[in-house]
Amino acid sequence: MLSASVNAISFTPPQIEGWQQEGEVEVFDQSNLFNHINGASEFYFSYNFQKVWVVRYKKGDAELTLEVYDHGDSNHAFGIYSMERPPEADVRKIGAQGYYEDAILNFVVDRYYVKMNSYREPGAGSSVLLKTANKLVPDLAEHTDLPAVIDLFPPQNQVPNSRQFIPNTFMGLEFLGSAFRADYENEEGKITLFIMERDEKEKIEKILRNYFNFAQMEVPSLAEGDFVVEDPFNGTIYLYWKGNNLFGVSGDDVPELRNSVLNAILK
Repeated sequence: MLSASVNAISFTPPQIEGWQQEGEVEVFDQSNLFNHINGASEFYFSYNFQKVWVVRYKKGDAELTLEVYDHGDSNHAFGIYSMERPPEADVRKIGAQGYYEDAILNFVVDRYYVKMNSYREPGAGSSVLLKTANKLVPDLAEHTDLPAVIDLFPPQNQVPNSRQFIPNTFMGLEFLGSAFRADYENEEGKITLFIMERDEKEKIEKILRNYFNFAQMEVPSLAEGDFVVEDPFNGTIYLYWKGNNLFGVSGDDVPELRNSVLNAILK
């Protein structure tokens, strides 16, 4: 009972059995997003926001709202989703990943971040919202995997729901650009493992050169391998350059945990 389609210029809203669409589909882009999420639009812009389609439904006194955000690519869509996902969320395979509670369901798939919420519909998250999401996914994207780099993060000692994508100014430093990150913890402390992917290895070399200059350290011979940067703002940062990727660890001084996650990811 649901049919939907999305492309670059239009969105056909799904028909949900028992519910009536209320009004026309609302479309917000970069010029007017503040009318929909006033105060949060700049944050969405940092994640390559393109546009959002908003559809509202009614069933008696109950209400349901569907928002389909287009962030241009899977990295940025996952990124905004990962930043808004609660740490305690019980994530499931909805699209690439999603979660629901009694009255909400949010998920990410490919370039789309989808948010649904309901009012005065008991247990909507596990019923009408989940049913709608599962039928909507194939119309949004053919591939339903998370960005490939996400699977590189070793699972052992990983803090649940800590995998995120930061689109720019990673660790507060503009020259570092974007990075994926995840937290790890044991009885001795907590660290953050991050991965920077670039399309050319020369861009990794430039990041390293800029980092040493920023830390006012002598720039070493830059070849693939390991480095240590004494970051005046973020503490000691351990790095490993391999191909088009730069792996790094920040946080507490926990050598055993740090070495275990670096060795696991390099394998």
